[in-house]
Amino acid sequence: MFGPRASRRVQGLQQALRERGLPAAEVVDYQNLLSAPERAAEAIGGHRGAMVKLESPGEAPALHAALIERGWHRLGAPGPAPQPLEHGELAYQHYWYAGFADLLRSLPAEAAYLNPPDDIACMSDKLACQQRLIAAGIEVPPLLGPIDGYEDLRERLRDTGCDQAFVKARYGSSGAGVLAYRRNRAGREIAYGSTELVESGGQVRVFNSLRPRRYTAARDIARLVDLLAAQGAYAERWIPKPRAPDALGGHYDLRVVALDGQARQRVARVSRRPLTNLHLGNRRGALEAWLDADSMQALETASERAAGVFPRSRMIGFDLILRGRRSWLLEANSFGDLLPNLLWQGRGTYDDQAALTPSPHITTGPQRVLAHA
Repeated sequence: MFGPRASRRVQGLQQALRERGLPAAEVVDYQNLLSAPERAAEAIGGHRGAMVKLESPGEAPALHAALIERGWHRLGAPGPAPQPLEHGELAYQHYWYAGFADLLRSLPAEAAYLNPPDDIACMSDKLACQQRLIAAGIEVPPLLGPIDGYEDLRERLRDTGCDQAFVKARYGSSGAGVLAYRRNRAGREIAYGSTELVESGGQVRVFNSLRPRRYTAARDIARLVDLLAAQGAYAERWIPKPRAPDALGGHYDLRVVALDGQARQRVARVSRRPLTNLHLGNRRGALEAWLDADSMQALETASERAAGVFPRSRMIGFDLILRGRRSWLLEANSFGDLLPNLLWQGRGTYDDQAALTPSPHITTGPQRVLAHA
């Protein structure tokens, strides 16, 4: 397994392996690969036939900074190297992605990956991922395209007659850099997101926040959009989410995890506000009680069709909106398996990974049950 050794994701899979009586996975930290890339081939060659999981590089600030610097060098960016980020600061995401994608390209092609490097690179670029889904005939919220700032966003909205849109950081994750934007005919506007503007020493920075914020001043909204656009952002039409059919109220979307193309763990993410990410304090909904058999089948069909766009990736998390039998795919996430205590047929996502057996459609080389990665 390649990833930050101390992350919750690595620990979750290790625990699932222990519970099945399997050896712990060997972990090679991405940080080590930056200085010694040959370690990837050595680790894979030393465990031929074992599956290799490429884990999220999150939860590791030093690694995040190193990937930013790698990407800055890779892109040949002008000026001095990026300054160290403060805790929670959202900046240089385009450099981070360039560094991470470069690291993924350096990995050996001949390996039995759970999700192959090129699929992970695509799903880590949200705009490229949506474009790939559209090309495959998957319905997604209509794209308004990449934006280079606030004025560009307003121009695109005028041109398309759209008054409600989501502005999304192209390389963000977990709701980072996502703004739900509305305006009315009188010109009033509002933006809502898990981002905080901080001004100090004549500089304006944006930070991730667990307390979502509401912005109504045009000056603040413009600064937010400009800061996000500077590191890669795009806009898409806002598709209204269905209302949760319970007394607590709110609207919801769905997270579904597909394993080998089949929908398994699924949950409704319910919020009274536009962002439904569970880590923002939103709640899980009783999906099985809310959806009838036809709607549940539509959910599974939509997830399985989307999984077919990435046939070499064995486990993908999908976010989607479902209204009756119609669905819109919001996001495909190659690291969408961090869902503690969410079971399907008695298994969580890491239990499913620990129990994997060889599959004939996965990359190259012989495979066995995931014991080392």
